[in-house]
Amino acid sequence: MRHLWPRPDHMISGVSYERVVALSPHFDDAVLSVGGLLGDLAGRTLVVTVHGGSPSDDAPSDWDRLCGFASATAASSARGREDRVACGVIGAECAHLPLPDGAYGAPASVDALTDALRAHVTEDTLVLVPAGVCRHADHHRTRDTALKTLAEMGVGQVWLYADQPYASRSGHWGGPGAETLADEVWRERMAWVVENFGLPEARTLRLTAEAWAVKHRAILAYASQLGPLATYAGHFLALDGPLRTEMIWRVGLRPTPSSPGEAEREGRA
Repeated sequence: MRHLWPRPDHMISGVSYERVVALSPHFDDAVLSVGGLLGDLAGRTLVVTVHGGSPSDDAPSDWDRLCGFASATAASSARGREDRVACGVIGAECAHLPLPDGAYGAPASVDALTDALRAHVTEDTLVLVPAGVCRHADHHRTRDTALKTLAEMGVGQVWLYADQPYASRSGHWGGPGAETLADEVWRERMAWVVENFGLPEARTLRLTAEAWAVKHRAILAYASQLGPLATYAGHFLALDGPLRTEMIWRVGLRPTPSSPGEAEREGRA
């Protein structure tokens, strides 16, 4: 079994950085996935929600309706407020880009993400990017755009994180079975990443009771999402549940990667 790192900051020991930027495809993804790590890293931390906007027609998605919202604007406004509270709990700042969620229809231009990376990331920035272990097109689009842009910028401290709650749905998350997923199943979904950047062994963390308590409190801030998420992801907030485990990979960026294929679309969950 792989070594379980005793503390979040130990997973990136020996890495020099002055600030952290974490990309979150949607309002809750980064905190669900690596809230423990983000809460423990030194320096200023910024969580950037990529799909934080509403469609021009303001029509709610099926997920919006499931969460009790009558319009896309009402949903994004409420989720933005929740995200500010959640990020505050883990000691992070937040920024919301105006791209609409892919659940609203055709994907919008990713120029806003590219511009945000160039505005907030320098050579002294550690960047956390969703790994895309799910089949969600928004996650793949965020990952692929970010890695291409960061490679062009020459940024050296880039890490992927296992997307939650998708990663935990395997039934093996948190145990030796997760290693098999990371090495085999998920590598197939990250084939473009492996081909262009390489992907070393995953680093896995089991949060301490104290760190999990902070992350748990942050997750509870996403009140509008918790009911539907519990239906979708089961006991994800349990004391010894799946979100107490976090996984990251360090990426060795090389310049001018080949263009990724079209990400397979999946509805927002």
